[in-house]
Amino acid sequence: MSSSLFTRMGRDTRYVLLGFPLALLSFVLVLTGLAVGAGTSVLFVGLVPLSATLVAARGVAHVDRIRLSDLYGHPVMRLPYRGAPQGAGPLRRLLNPLTCSRTWLDALHPLLRLPVSLVTFTVAVTWWALALGGLLYPLWGWSLYFVPGYTDVGSFVLPEYPVLATLAVHMVGGALFALTLPAVLRVLAQAESTLARALLLAPEDTGVRVLSAPGREEPSDPESGSGQRLRRRRIVSTR
Repeated sequence: MSSSLFTRMGRDTRYVLLGFPLALLSFVLVLTGLAVGAGTSVLFVGLVPLSATLVAARGVAHVDRIRLSDLYGHPVMRLPYRGAPQGAGPLRRLLNPLTCSRTWLDALHPLLRLPVSLVTFTVAVTWWALALGGLLYPLWGWSLYFVPGYTDVGSFVLPEYPVLATLAVHMVGGALFALTLPAVLRVLAQAESTLARALLLAPEDTGVRVLSAPGREEPSDPESGSGQRLRRRRIVSTR
């Protein structure tokens, strides 16, 4: 395997394995905050914990954007959050997150990502365990023979040489899982990151100009459509 392939495997593994514990913590945090805030919102005082939960969701979304940046190997960009109107009072500023659609998308992400992260985490751990367990079978396989009633697979494959057959089965199986590991990790990381990109990097609304990455812009006629196209460049390319 080339160094670039090992780098990609490291990024994919890090993204998927860290995704589940972060998804679980953020799910509990956001769901609890939304439930408490919504349940007491009829008393108006519930709007404060609801707004605080949305602010916490912004922090979780920021962590997820950092993880996306690590996965892709370059920075990602987002649109700014909607600020409070000029001259707004303290209460209006406190409750301002409730009026920001981007903040609600940040809160929606932890609620949707948990089942996806659970599946990707389980498959990644299983694939890594089978690959390493099979390739390293000569180092630990002997311990299985101390288990009462243990019958190795080689006894069914090649009864004349059960130990050798068992070694071959585990080594070949581990090699197959190891060879397919990069592709499986890539699919898992893409499945989880697609949801994050859709919710955390999506435009807030069509009236907000998309932020552009720094770079040269060719001069264009302000009356032509090329200027508009330059101003509406994509936030980030995932390629």
